[in-house]
Amino acid sequence: PLNTNFKIFKHFNISTSANYNEVWTLNTINKFYDPTQNKVITEDLKGFDSYRTYNFNASLGTTIYGTFDFGKDKKVQAIRHVMRPSASYSYTPSFEQYYDSYAIDATGNTLEDFTRFEGSIYGAPGRVYSSSVALSLGNTFEAKVRDDESTTGEAKKVMLLNNLNFTTSYNLAADSLAFAPIRVSGGTQI
Repeated sequence: PLNTNFKIFKHFNISTSANYNEVWTLNTINKFYDPTQNKVITEDLKGFDSYRTYNFNASLGTTIYGTFDFGKDKKVQAIRHVMRPSASYSYTPSFEQYYDSYAIDATGNTLEDFTRFEGSIYGAPGRVYSSSVALSLGNTFEAKVRDDESTTGEAKKVMLLNNLNFTTSYNLAADSLAFAPIRVSGGTQI
């Protein structure tokens, strides 16, 4: 993995990562239809083989602070709202080159796909192309409340919402239903 993060324009954080994975194995498989036995045969192959996968991610985020001041004489003196908007992009190509087809019946017209790395202890390369943009907005809310029991007269901070999050994504690789539903989650202390 390669990772980096840095700031731009003093207020925006950018994080990027790229992952490269190379798998070496001494055991692979082959599948084929045997007409004499009238079934699909899976044979183990001994010998060196390998595959390579990679992906890329980038994200941009910032933090926005807002304070709503109600005055020192009020029970609730102020509410602080912290927002953390972010946008990210991820890309994973399809590794179709590691897949083959075999006939599953005597006609030879019905084919099924397989990868010679099936059943490997390191898994198999993925064949799903992925390219998506994700958007999220995280929120926290705190209140500054007059503390009548305080001997110093200091206000105390009370957490109203630890988090209130909104997330969605858009799959650039999808031909339909590319937008994911907006997910809302939240948490507080009771």
